[in-house]
Amino acid sequence: MDVDSALRAYASGDSSSKETMERTGLNYSEVLDGLGRLNLRVPPPAYDGPDGQALRESAERFTAFLKAQ
Repeated sequence: MDVDSALRAYASGDSSSKETMERTGLNYSEVLDGLGRLNLRVPPPAYDGPDGQALRESAERFTAFLKAQ
């Protein structure tokens, strides 16, 4: 898998950031740069698991804060 394919898989939520970094040999800031180069975004966080509701509420509050700025 080439770097661009790994970045596309990450952006679509098919792989984690850790898996992407292991596949590509990039650090996280390089992964973010690569996503920007391809005009892609970081995938939304997974809200499953024991803290899913708390994560969802926190993200909603943060989004509202940013919109108020």
